Amino acid sequence: MPCPAPTSRSVFLAAAATSLALLGCGKADPAATPSAAKMAPLAPKEVEVVAAQLLPWPRTVTVQGALLADEDAVLGSKLAGRVATVSVDLGSIVKKGDPLVTLDRSELDLQVKLAEAQLQQACAAIGITPKEDETRLDFDDAPPVQLEQALVDEAQAAVNRARALVPTRAITGGEYDTLVAQLRAAKARYNSALNSVSTQVALIGVRRTELSLVKQQVIDSQLIAPFDGVVEARRVSPGEYVSMGQPLIALVRAERLRFTAGVPESQARQIKTGQKVEIQIAGVAEPILTAVTRVSPIVTQTSRAVRIEADVPNPDHALQAGLFAKADVIVDAEAQALALPEAAVTRFAGVEKVWVVADGQAAQKSIRTGRQERGRVEILDGLPAGSEVVANAEQGRTGPVTLKAVSGQLSAISQKSEERKASAEEAAAPTNKQSTPPAG
Repeated sequence: MPCPAPTSRSVFLAAAATSLALLGCGKADPAATPSAAKMAPLAPKEVEVVAAQLLPWPRTVTVQGALLADEDAVLGSKLAGRVATVSVDLGSIVKKGDPLVTLDRSELDLQVKLAEAQLQQACAAIGITPKEDETRLDFDDAPPVQLEQALVDEAQAAVNRARALVPTRAITGGEYDTLVAQLRAAKARYNSALNSVSTQVALIGVRRTELSLVKQQVIDSQLIAPFDGVVEARRVSPGEYVSMGQPLIALVRAERLRFTAGVPESQARQIKTGQKVEIQIAGVAEPILTAVTRVSPIVTQTSRAVRIEADVPNPDHALQAGLFAKADVIVDAEAQALALPEAAVTRFAGVEKVWVVADGQAAQKSIRTGRQERGRVEILDGLPAGSEVVANAEQGRTGPVTLKAVSGQLSAISQKSEERKASAEEAAAPTNKQSTPPAG
């Protein structure tokens, strides 16, 4: 039976089916699919590297403290009286012996005149002047003693004449006895005169002491500076009546300050007198270099720390007592440390890493750091000496790298560290000069 002729509709359906079959069963060209293509290799990145090196890095103990006045005193009056003049004010710079406060002396001047008159009166009683030394006086030369000595001599002569007349009966026995009694009375008056002169000499000593006391009160009526310093407080005004011992002026010695700090007892055994100290004060760009001057022999029970002090020269009074300060005490000047530039270390969430370069490949590695100062950081763990790392951690990546140049940062830092060490040794000399170490 002959097949019927195909219609136009059947021809269309057959063509559509054929197209679908070809689409479903056909395979695309692998070269024409991008996802199936192999990833192109990363081009090596040019980076700058630096090697971890052992550098001179003195071992230090960091402490916090304050600059205190070398000496301070609250000065009071030795006498009660009315203030006549006040010669200083807050911030006044004074020298030892300069007058600070003077009391009214009118009454004291009268007491001086009275004491001088009493001394002159006592001296006149034995025939000397106040300028003469009464302790060297020969009592027999005193006028009262000479008078009595003359009377004794006269009585003795009368007795001698009467004794020669008694055998001739020119005088009676009673008359002779009277003359002998008069001689004994004259000798008694002579001895009394000697005692009176001795008493008068002692009285002169009393009068001299009284005069000295009054003159000392005149001196004490003026409050003077006991040392070179700066007036920290003025607590009195002219015309005010002050009592004995009342605080008038607070004075501090400021040409030399004391850096005082507490060292934790766990580190206190490392601190010795003479060790170099680098003191940094907030707001002062240049650190102060000095040395440990004093170390307390006891541990403070409240803070569990040992107090140390270092003298800080302040000849121009540029530093004020009471300033907060931070210091590094160099306990081992010859120590070394494995170091890297600060920029080579990256930190995130408490994890510290560097980009280590080996065989042309860079990879991150965790490390543990210690001290950090002047653009360098100490490597405590995780990186052997000589390892090359990317100098700038921000340029690091995992993959191939090429070396742009070997950084000389650590060499420069090492050189500056040596300069800083030399400056510290110079500053700790007896001259206590201030030196400026180079910034790292």
